[in-house]
Amino acid sequence: MLKKYVDKVLNSTKKPLDFERIISKINNLICKENLSNIELSLDQIDEITTIINNGVKDFKYIKTINDKYISILKTSFRKGCFYGNRNGDGKVLVLTEYETKSKGYVIKEDFIEVCRNNSKGAIDGDVVLIDLGKNENKIVEILERKLDNIIGEVYAIGKNFFVRPADKKKQALTVAIAGNFIEGERVLVNLKEQTGPNYYIGEVLQKFNNKDDPDADILWEASKYGIDNIFSKDSIEQAMSLPQSVRDVDKIGRSDLTNWEIFTIDGEDTKDIDDAISCKMADNTNNYLLGVHIADVSYYVPKNSPLDIDAYRKGTSNYLGGKVLPMLRCELSNGICSLNPNVDRLAISCIMEINSDGEVINYNIVQSVIHSSLKMSYNKVNDILKNGKVDLEYSQYIDSLKLLNKLALILRKKRIKNGAIEFNRSELKPVYNEEGKVVDFSVRTQDLAENLIEECMLVANETVDKHLCNLGFPCLHRVHNTPNSEKLASYFRLLEIVNYPFYKYSVSECLSNSSAMKELLEHIKNTGKISNMLSLELIKCMSRAKYSPVNIGHSGLAKNNYCHFTSPIRRYPDLTIHRLLDDLCFNYKDRLRKAKEWELHLYEIGEHCSKMEKNANRAEESVLQMKCCEYMENHIGEEFECIIVGLSQHGITIQLDNMIEGRIRLGNLGGEYIYNPETYTLIAMEQGENYYIGDTLKVIVTEVNKEKKIIDFKVVSKIDENYIENSDESNQYVKKIAK
Repeated sequence: MLKKYVDKVLNSTKKPLDFERIISKINNLICKENLSNIELSLDQIDEITTIINNGVKDFKYIKTINDKYISILKTSFRKGCFYGNRNGDGKVLVLTEYETKSKGYVIKEDFIEVCRNNSKGAIDGDVVLIDLGKNENKIVEILERKLDNIIGEVYAIGKNFFVRPADKKKQALTVAIAGNFIEGERVLVNLKEQTGPNYYIGEVLQKFNNKDDPDADILWEASKYGIDNIFSKDSIEQAMSLPQSVRDVDKIGRSDLTNWEIFTIDGEDTKDIDDAISCKMADNTNNYLLGVHIADVSYYVPKNSPLDIDAYRKGTSNYLGGKVLPMLRCELSNGICSLNPNVDRLAISCIMEINSDGEVINYNIVQSVIHSSLKMSYNKVNDILKNGKVDLEYSQYIDSLKLLNKLALILRKKRIKNGAIEFNRSELKPVYNEEGKVVDFSVRTQDLAENLIEECMLVANETVDKHLCNLGFPCLHRVHNTPNSEKLASYFRLLEIVNYPFYKYSVSECLSNSSAMKELLEHIKNTGKISNMLSLELIKCMSRAKYSPVNIGHSGLAKNNYCHFTSPIRRYPDLTIHRLLDDLCFNYKDRLRKAKEWELHLYEIGEHCSKMEKNANRAEESVLQMKCCEYMENHIGEEFECIIVGLSQHGITIQLDNMIEGRIRLGNLGGEYIYNPETYTLIAMEQGENYYIGDTLKVIVTEVNKEKKIIDFKVVSKIDENYIENSDESNQYVKKIAK
């Protein structure tokens, strides 16, 4: 509360104020609001001192040389994150939080251009202080460099060895390493000591020398995005010291749910089991009693312990190319924290009473002890729900599974009615042999069992977020803004170009009306072979979901309250929510003080976890592309059918029937071509056929570069043309201008 007054005073003053003047102004504001003349207490003054000092450390406030204070927004300085390019130029992202008239908060993002000469040696990812000058912007100080490890290739100068960062945005760094190496070796290096501006002494942690080793390939690719499989020595020792089973002392004060019918549903090879479920009809009602039981990781991973420090650094577990790079040591992720069957486990249980309309009418969140009866698989549960095919081991759970499926369909129907966005895109899934090599690809789709688990987790996440908010406590929300209007307008143009225009609703109606967006999605499903491509393009119009203590709701799920609570083994935000529950809901001692402490740190946690999630997604995509290349190396010279999913001045992007993507270079088309962005057409300048989005081709694989993740094709013939209506006039004009 006092922070609000400090912000108000320092944001409204034109000149810096000394501490006494700040206290006086805050006191006047409080007295005016409360219609009283009560003076601030000594404890409140101490709290204001802490708020101001923390604000100065965080560069939210500026302290002058004569000990006066003012908001940084009243100066020419800003704090932000530097995003550099390969040339050393870049942009500084500045986030500014504003309070709206409705007393809510919005965060404005500004990108400020900075040229190389004014970057002060900043590299991509640095937190900097920038001065917004009248003529040019200058970085005046590098406040923080979150750079522990880098990857790169070894090079030598004389008898000394150095590492050239693989990330071209970080090649301004000079990293010296001790020892004997071979030039060209790929290594992961820990930056132990900074001895000068952008000069470091490093220690090699890992080598990636064998390019034919699938594990080495994956680890190298992951390292490009700051992802590794390394744990500190202290982390390993802490994990090894943990009990391997739940002890009697661990159960004290917990609800004993070991006699409940509880089970898990996961993939066949899942070993890190976060969540278990239970379901029955509530006594004397037509309501469902759904229990979502989540591994209590926070009990075994104290805040700021070695395991916690490693978990925070990683942010998330990574599932890359059939390999798991876990956030927590396997002693926890596959052992004492995993909700394995036939053993007691500690959990946090969210038990909800849900009516036939999908509304949670009552709930209880408790620390518990559970005993899962069975580890079920998605495939076998789908066999029961879809085909009536029952594995003997599952026979006693048939009624519970059918009840859960009925509830899941109710919950899903409610979400869709409220405006949730459902894409139902197919995903490419590599199939590996025992050596880790790709032997085939399958298409992963979500079926009844997967939907069942998803709906249970969604409603639990929503309930926990509401619980913390209703109590007035801070929360790390999972937020998702509405789609970008300009991108959506361009998307509508794309639909016209590919002969599937959507005229029923306008862009603004789709942004404001959930029914309109729902109909747009249904429209995309009916676009045949290009529906997957159009779904992907629509996803690009959406804002990226992220973690934030400022709640703006989750547009994609159509939920006003939403957090991540259900996967603490593999996501740090979920572990954070568990700690919030522990500090603020399960333990009453000092919880107001703890709430204030959490408020100071949640934004930083949210930013870091959002960044690591983005890195994980990029690494997953990169490894998938690499594995596609690995597979196609064995098919050079073979013919495939494909569809055109992208066109540009550089050539054609195609997708094979097995969903692998590649390119056809302009030089491989046999003639001169020019691209018309107005009609999404690659125009033949002389003889030859034009190419349109949605054309079906027969192509041959000509070259595969696994290192660069490129698959090259050449056109054999056009099978079917998706001619763009009313494009001739524009295409002829572009062709004429080009000549």
